[in-house]
Amino acid sequence: MPEMVNSTVLVLIPKVKNPQHLSQYRPISLCSVLYKLASKVLALRLRPLLQGLISKEQSAFVPGRLITDNVLLAYECIHFLKRGKSGACAVKLDMAKAYDRVEWSYLRAIMSKLGFADAWINRVMSCVETVSFPVRVNGNYSQIFKPSKGIRQGDPISPYLFLLCAEGFSCMLKKYGAGHLSRGVRVGIHCPWISHLLFADDCMVFTQATAEGANRLQEVLERYRIGSGQMVNKQKSAIFFSGNSDDNMKAAIHQGTEITVEALVEKYLGLPTALGRSTDENFQHILATIKRLVAGWAPKLLSSAGREVLIKSICQAIPTYSMSCFKLSKKLCKKIIAVLARFWWGGDEKKRKMHWVKWKDLAIPKVCGGMGFKDLVLFNKAMLAKQGWRLICNPGSLCARVLRGKYYHEGNLLTAGNKRNASHTWRAILYGREALKLGLIKRIGDGASTRIWDDPWIPSN
Repeated sequence: MPEMVNSTVLVLIPKVKNPQHLSQYRPISLCSVLYKLASKVLALRLRPLLQGLISKEQSAFVPGRLITDNVLLAYECIHFLKRGKSGACAVKLDMAKAYDRVEWSYLRAIMSKLGFADAWINRVMSCVETVSFPVRVNGNYSQIFKPSKGIRQGDPISPYLFLLCAEGFSCMLKKYGAGHLSRGVRVGIHCPWISHLLFADDCMVFTQATAEGANRLQEVLERYRIGSGQMVNKQKSAIFFSGNSDDNMKAAIHQGTEITVEALVEKYLGLPTALGRSTDENFQHILATIKRLVAGWAPKLLSSAGREVLIKSICQAIPTYSMSCFKLSKKLCKKIIAVLARFWWGGDEKKRKMHWVKWKDLAIPKVCGGMGFKDLVLFNKAMLAKQGWRLICNPGSLCARVLRGKYYHEGNLLTAGNKRNASHTWRAILYGREALKLGLIKRIGDGASTRIWDDPWIPSN
């Protein structure tokens, strides 16, 4: 790899307003176009193999897996812990500077252990080890230096290489899971055990709330740190205990893991892991974000076409992620629609203008005379129906196996019922199933599994 091709400019992106320390910046690598072409070729060759190489607990950057799979799994596990059926806990780990601390020797060893050919390993490591950096600060460049560890944020192949590194941590948790760490938690008697969940460097470990389990987890983390260079940020990590954990168990876990933060309600991947009877307060940030977006002086200067683009491209996209896993109340959806309607007609909270057409008439396709805006209630149901469709099409995924074992181990999704202690996410999926059933039809094979009086097997016009 020529040094000129792999010369990379390093820029610092602030994580917070008015940063004062170097740790408050995120380094982003600006690779050259020639290098990105070579790296992209390697990434495209590696991508199809990830499904068979990476554990099912990891859902980041792997084709066929979504971030919502981990959200649903985490919520089911936390819902199980809240019921207090077993003295267990969930440890949410935060890796400090995860990409920057990867040891190159560990990366080479993990690829060799996974069975990659030496020629492939040498090509990948030549991209990693020949890099040189100047840092751009205030328009000026620093002296060029060469690192001895780390992979770049901005390199097309870096996310996949980090998955290979994290696979080593996953294997260590599984290896010691049969011993002192226990096998994790099992939300139902027919469900598989879950010892950990990974989304890139975001990790949640499930273990028994005992001193022995805490010490063993600390030993695994220390071995992983020595081998890979990854280090857990104990200040940003947190522990969630099951409902029947006493003070002695909690103290033993805190002492063994050296994690002092005990989070009763903690977000995982940007979504809440525990909801009460009322879900509105957990999603008020969506309404606040949309209000803040449309209340500035700049949106007021937009034309009708500009307001349409802002509503469709940004405002209506903000709740999409939350709607993929949870059912938002009709009350909250109406509040969001009210804010968007006032903005569309040129008004705001202080000045109300005439709404010449109802929102339900605007929320129909343009070919039918509307503006193509979204009916948020129907959109929420459609997003939840998509989750049900994924459970049907991917029955071998970890998320589908857990939900099937807990709620419909003797049937299928279309016949599953709503149990008394069902989680919010499962009730949301059942809510979306109503829309899913409208478009499903039974395909006749040998007819053995078809109930001719109950199943929809005749195509409708």
